Amino acid sequence: MKRIRLYILLYFTCVLCINVAYRSLDNVARGRAPQWTVISIEQATGVYGIVLLLPLVFWGARRFPLRFSPLRISQHVAVLLVFSTVHTLWNWGSREVVFLLLGMGHYDYGLMRVRFFMEFPSDLLVYALCVSGYMIYQDWLRSRDVEQQLAAARLENLSRQLQPHFLFNALNAVSGVMYEDVARADEMLARISDFLRATLRLPESPLIAVSSELDFTRRYLDVMQTRLESRLRFAISCDPQAEAVRVPALILQPLVENAVEHGTEPESGNLNIEIVIQKADGLVRITIRDHGPGPARSTGGHGLANTRQRLATAYRGEASLRLERHPLGGAVAEILIPA
Repeated sequence: MKRIRLYILLYFTCVLCINVAYRSLDNVARGRAPQWTVISIEQATGVYGIVLLLPLVFWGARRFPLRFSPLRISQHVAVLLVFSTVHTLWNWGSREVVFLLLGMGHYDYGLMRVRFFMEFPSDLLVYALCVSGYMIYQDWLRSRDVEQQLAAARLENLSRQLQPHFLFNALNAVSGVMYEDVARADEMLARISDFLRATLRLPESPLIAVSSELDFTRRYLDVMQTRLESRLRFAISCDPQAEAVRVPALILQPLVENAVEHGTEPESGNLNIEIVIQKADGLVRITIRDHGPGPARSTGGHGLANTRQRLATAYRGEASLRLERHPLGGAVAEILIPA
């Protein structure tokens, strides 16, 4: 709201400067004295008088939503008459005071009964423009709220799709070890429970801080480490300036799952995953690298399609995801989002 008020003030100040320049240069073009002082006082009091009366105009626009009916039109005409009358009286009174304070004598505003009729057409134009601008701004606010609610609903729906997908993969991993090592399977179930419990405590907002997102990632990798033991090693590095940036909840989950599933080194059978988050130039760069055979194609499966869709919904095309082969081997997934 403070920014809107500043924009309004800057707009009317620009109008003031243009009017002063036009009227003064018009005098010069006609061979007269420019009268910068007189014209500046007249234009400043007139323009800023409108600014002072804008709350009345906005009240009328809010109290009487514009409809093409006799009642609504008469209500706006009444507000317009009050606006024009007060504005004309303000012009006379403020100019009289300023002229006296500057030692310029009394201000000659002419016959007041004529001035009321003379100022009315310009006040009518100003009133119509301000009411129209207010209505357009309110419509924009409503459409923005609807878009935000729709985007939040889409993100929530996409986020819910991830949880059954993770649960299926996790339980499938447990089934792979439960007959070989019951204690290890029991520990995996405990860590899976911790992970799911944490997801149930997610805030209602579809966006969470990067630090919280990394906490979920560590919990998932802990589950996988219980299964793979020493074969899995992972490292997470995060720029402190990026920790508070908000991202869609569980946005890293499909990428990390993809790295776990396809990132095993062909020769050693080990799984090394590196996660690096950096903030620079107004962007947050998230990279997830493994040392496996590399991706067969960049499009990925359901999880990556879900991630791309969530990024498009949350950032309206300002975020990106790419999955490609790393020059030194393995695959690298990179997310770029506005900070």
